[in-house]
Amino acid sequence: MPNRKASSPRKSLPESTAWLFPEYEFNKINPHAYRYVIMERILERGTWAEINWLFDEYGEQAVRDWVRQWGFRALTRRSFALWQLVLGIKRYHAPAWARAAKMDPW
Repeated sequence: MPNRKASSPRKSLPESTAWLFPEYEFNKINPHAYRYVIMERILERGTWAEINWLFDEYGEQAVRDWVRQWGFRALTRRSFALWQLVLGIKRYHAPAWARAAKMDPW
């Protein structure tokens, strides 16, 4: 990914992402207050245009930090592996029970 810096926060999400937030009143979603759920939904199911918006809105470092802290639990294995590779993440946070299960699956 290109090294992007966060711009000043925009007032709304791209209209094309409305389907990702069915339990919210879409026009009332604050991109700053709901940034973690926005990152999760767009990284998991967003289009390339929406992913570009995400990086432009929050910056690569903020997205990398979110994936490092929450990606293991919030994203599917496939998406988490993709974003680890794309963002160059080698170390990430995983709960102790998950690490134990990985070491001794049965």
